[in-house]
Amino acid sequence: MTRFLIFILILTASLGVQAREIFNINREWQFFSDVEISSDGAATVNLPHIWNNDALSGKKDYFRGIGNYQKTISIPADWNDRRVFIKFYGTNTVTALFVNGRHVGEHRGGYTAFAFEITDRLLFGRENDFWIVVNNAPRLDILPTAGDANVYGGIFRNVELIITGAVAISPTDYGSDGIYIIPKKITAQQVEAEAVVKVIGAKEGTAQVNVALLTPRRDTVARAATRVKLSGDPATTATLPFTIANPALWSGTEDPFLYTVAVTVGAGSTVTDSVAIQTGFRTVAVNDAGEFLLNGKPYPIHGVVVHQDRAMVGPALQSYQVREDFNLIRGMGANFVRVAGVAHNPEFYDLCDRHGILVWSDAPLVGPAYLTDKAYIPSSEFMANGKSQMTELIRQQYNRPSVVMWGIFSDLTARGDNPIPYVRELNALAKREGPSRLTVAASNQNGEINFVTDLICWNHHFGWIEGKPSDIGTWQQYLHARWDRLRSAVSYAAGASIYHQDDSLYRPPYMGNWHPERWQTYLHEQYYAQLKDDRKLWGIVVGNMFDYGAVGRTWGEGNGINDCGLVTFDRKYCKDAYFFYKANWDRDEGFVYIAERRWQARRNTVQNIKVYSNRDEVELFVNGISQGTKSGTVGIFTWPGVVLNAGMNRIEARSGSLTDRISLEILNSRSRSAIPDF
Repeated sequence: MTRFLIFILILTASLGVQAREIFNINREWQFFSDVEISSDGAATVNLPHIWNNDALSGKKDYFRGIGNYQKTISIPADWNDRRVFIKFYGTNTVTALFVNGRHVGEHRGGYTAFAFEITDRLLFGRENDFWIVVNNAPRLDILPTAGDANVYGGIFRNVELIITGAVAISPTDYGSDGIYIIPKKITAQQVEAEAVVKVIGAKEGTAQVNVALLTPRRDTVARAATRVKLSGDPATTATLPFTIANPALWSGTEDPFLYTVAVTVGAGSTVTDSVAIQTGFRTVAVNDAGEFLLNGKPYPIHGVVVHQDRAMVGPALQSYQVREDFNLIRGMGANFVRVAGVAHNPEFYDLCDRHGILVWSDAPLVGPAYLTDKAYIPSSEFMANGKSQMTELIRQQYNRPSVVMWGIFSDLTARGDNPIPYVRELNALAKREGPSRLTVAASNQNGEINFVTDLICWNHHFGWIEGKPSDIGTWQQYLHARWDRLRSAVSYAAGASIYHQDDSLYRPPYMGNWHPERWQTYLHEQYYAQLKDDRKLWGIVVGNMFDYGAVGRTWGEGNGINDCGLVTFDRKYCKDAYFFYKANWDRDEGFVYIAERRWQARRNTVQNIKVYSNRDEVELFVNGISQGTKSGTVGIFTWPGVVLNAGMNRIEARSGSLTDRISLEILNSRSRSAIPDF
């Protein structure tokens, strides 16, 4: 909501009303953990913040316990007749808030937003003490209870104070904006919808609710107004139907058109609160042939799986880091992301909305990565928490046109207690809370569990954990022969270190400490060639976009990182497979890229040279001499049997004005390996 604060201030100023005020309170908190006996040695930290640098360094027994955040905030005296809320956008995992020593509330779940009203705990015109206790200790009643991703502790997203009048749009409705734009009918000729607004105010009072929809040019295309009787707590629901004639539909990367929805509430003629959100109108479906449809038209899905953490900071991302991650995804040409396992930073979804990237948003029912993990516990506390977190996820993302799928579970095994009845409950909840989206799950097993959600995405590891990459073709034939009624997509991955280069091409032990980059690239090439023309699949979802922290993984480089990403954990290097997909998916930015460039020191003078490009033809030069022009297949251009000189060789690829250059060394008895130039 902060992203629209300037707009709503301008809008309400033009209408002669007072908007809500929002204050970021990220700076200068005093932090200390529960292993310290007092706050005397507290460190001053700014949010976002995590305390698990030990996890980022790969320490398997990283600290999971309690962290304390304390801060004194001066509350103005003139807020005395207003309402004050505090909103958290992500703290992991259990959060308790105390204001002036008095308990305000607790939230259970680490990745969705939540808010508390603190009006009756404040001392107006005085200093107020805020104490936030965060606990990331393992729990069996709070999802996720399994998976290989690190469970970082801390307040790792923004914290805000929200100031409203006595009658307000509720900030406490499952952490949402308190506004839901519910489409009833969407066609190219007309949108029929209603705005549902959660209004809080004194019992027995009434409130005036106004809604206006505006285009990016600030043209008003619809208005609605109503008066509602207030019920105190819980919030009163105001429903305002509206129509838009000849709407601009949100059409993915082609035209991600967004409307601004401006809502004001008040008592009598006085406006006491106002909120502006953005939304778009589109339809999504998968037809009987298996094609994904956006606004009724086939929309081939080519996407990636995204985890939220990165080197040095974990999930405590700054805005520029969120943009950097998004630009890497968009620059590769992906039009879809699976936001894996848990909700991610709201700024990431904002970018997807604005640029037309479709989103699969996962609930936190994550299957076990290790034998010691238990993903499903049939306790009433576990099941209630999963439903609460899913409701928060859906309500907070309800108005986002980019979010087209609710992920119900990820790689959930049925070992022990049967999770399928609970999966059905979560699927029904998602259908009830967010009916304009499809439900989906990531599966790595056969069985009844695959028939609950609208869609299924198969996680496969042929050629990585076992077998050959070409085995995906055998599985594909079996799928279409036996289970064609399932609406399926495929996801796949293989690990790679940019420091592991090998003269031989072979499948390495995935739990070993040698993950050559060339094998990852080869596997992706083989899978993509097999799957890309299969129109019975609704999509290809490549795992993973980025390496991510997983301290239980001691293989690969042995530093607690899942290295199956196309980009390194620190985001400094794109692996070769990244450019393979860019060659196939990106039509906006022309490029040429000489592959296998980190395999810089080689032993044989005769080499095959490979280039990725999204151009039709590429010419290769070795030591200034042309090796001819080639046409590519699935973005791959190859020159077999190129003779190189002993020592250093200059390799250059050209396509029009586009060029790429590297150096390769051919070793002999008097040469030594050069320092790799990444």
